[in-house]
Parts: sequence; C-alpha cells; structure tokens
Amino acid sequence: MSSDKAYLCDEYKMYFKVEDGVRVLHSEEELYNSPFVGNNCFCHEEYIDGKKALAYSIPAMVTMEQFITKKIHKDELLDILFSITDQLMYLKANELSIGKVILNTGYMYLDLKNMAVQLIFLPLDKPMDKCNMEKFVRDLVNRLTFADKKASDCGYELIKYFDHNKVFYLSEFYKFIIDFRNESEVESDAETTVSAQEAAVADSEAAPTTPTVSSASFKLAKEKKDYSSMDIGFNIDDSAKDSSTMVLTGTLKSKMGPFIIRTRTGERIRIDKPIFCIGKSTQGVDYQVTDNNSVSRRHAYIINVNGVYYLRDNKSTNHTYLGGKVINSGTDMMLIYGSHFRLANEEFTFKER
Repeated sequence: MSSDKAYLCDEYKMYFKVEDGVRVLHSEEELYNSPFVGNNCFCHEEYIDGKKALAYSIPAMVTMEQFITKKIHKDELLDILFSITDQLMYLKANELSIGKVILNTGYMYLDLKNMAVQLIFLPLDKPMDKCNMEKFVRDLVNRLTFADKKASDCGYELIKYFDHNKVFYLSEFYKFIIDFRNESEVESDAETTVSAQEAAVADSEAAPTTPTVSSASFKLAKEKKDYSSMDIGFNIDDSAKDSSTMVLTGTLKSKMGPFIIRTRTGERIRIDKPIFCIGKSTQGVDYQVTDNNSVSRRHAYIINVNGVYYLRDNKSTNHTYLGGKVINSGTDMMLIYGSHFRLANEEFTFKER
C-alpha cells in the first residue's frame, strides 16, 4: 500500500479508500465541510484509478506528530485538548457519530496561528471501532517531553482526572479542560507584571487564541448521561496495515545545522526543532527575546518542511519582515542562506552550516 503524503505549503492532501459496498454519507460530509470551532478541513468523494476514495484538503502548518517532537508547554497542551474536545462536542451536538473521528496523533494536523487541531472525520455508512478519550490522553501525555514543571504538573493532573473518573463523559471532560485553561490564565496573569501598554497588546494577541468559559461552543447540561459518551473515536494505530484504508502520508526530512544570528548581540541560535518559535513570552517559545518589548509574545515561527526552512508571522503586533518586506500573517516565506529578517525592530540573519 502506498504511503506518500503530499505537502502543499499550508495544505496537506490525504486520501482514504472506501471499501466496496460502503456509502459516503453526503449529509455528514456537508456538516463536516462547514467550518466549525477551529476545524477547516474539506472532504469530498472522488475516484482514484477507478476506486472510490475520500479526499481531504487539510489547512494546517504541521502534523501533530511533528509538533510533539518539541518540548510542550502547559498552555499548548491545554489548547490542543480544548480544540479536540470542542470539536467532538460540535459533532455530538449535530448527531454525528464521534466514533468516526480518527483520534490518533498521526492523523491530526495543527494550525499554529490559533493552535486549532484539524480533525479527520469519516462520513461513511459503516460501524467504526471505538476507543476512548482516556486511552488517547494517557498515550499522548506519556509521549510528551515537557518544557517545565508546570507542563509536567499539567500532564499529571490530566492522568489524575481519569484515575478519579472511571466512567468517561465527554461533557464533564470538556468542562474540566475549560476550567483548567481558565485557571492557568489567571495564574499566568498573577505571575506576570506588565505595563498597561504591554497588557493591552497581550490581551489583543491572546483574544483569538485563548477562549474562556464564555466562549465555549456548547451548553454542557444538555448531554445525556449514557454510555454512548464513550464513543469518542476509533483506534487506528495499525491503520497502515488495514487494507480498507489508503493513506497518502509523508516523511519529514530534517536538514541539520541551521542557525540564526541576532544582529544586536551577535548571539547564534541553533534551529534544532521542526517548529521553532521566537518571541518574548516565558512559555511556548524556543528562543526568548528578553529585552525588546516591541517583539510579541510568540512573534514568529521558523518551520522545517522537508529540509527547507520557512518564516511565518504569528499575528504579531509589530509585524515580521523578510528582506525589508512585511510578511502577511499566516504566510510562509522561504529562508535561504544569508536571509535577513526582522521581528518588529529586532534583526536576525539565517545561516546554514
């Protein structure tokens, strides 16, 4: 079975072969194709070499597998779990079987602009195997490398949740994640002293990416207490061996040795992760700009795609520039040896050994 992935800048293409006799449910396909709570994937039925398949266009910067190779911070982990549970709640509210979601990091995609997870849903008229959220979260937490004690404590609290709740209800876990995120935001605000101007900038940057309780998509009281709540995905750890599924996936090739030079200090910063974040935040960045308030908290990313490096602005307040030209937020611009770029008024040069 073929196992190639087509990566098209900000878009992944994926194809699932549909077994003979299995219908594509176009009503479910239509609901899935309506952008909802962070998911903007598009699915349609097509024929490849005479075989029926589901074709997916997935707007995302990286796969979840790529993302979790970096050290994970507490807010990143909570944002990811919120995005997943928020979408499962949407599917449940629209009477779609959440067992048709591929709840596996190998088939999840991440939009770094807002930390939204792009989920794959299979609108097929066939029963799906079940797995539960407990297994997914436990497996995810066990695989992560945590950036600091706050992140590891967060992982511990997630595991403890399942230890203390033997029966899983999606709505209760959804509320737990929302409350956990809000508590985290309160703690972060209490620990960080900023000027009024910086606080205003922080609020404007955080607003699109950090939903609070008031921004939750669903009223939790409406979920019925039944065991169908455990139907939250299906396990495809061995999907590559499943003859019913054709997945066009890809292998990331890493080129070793790139670094950037900070012009003002002469500091050399090695780009040692496939997703490398630069900003002034104390969390969620791989290089912290500690002495320049013009730089946003998570100002920009350098991304390795098959050994080619790209610069992406992350909705920064004072913009990102490459060769003196502003980069539109969400647009990848290729970096070559000697490329000069600027985060606000902080200058860097990209080099490769």
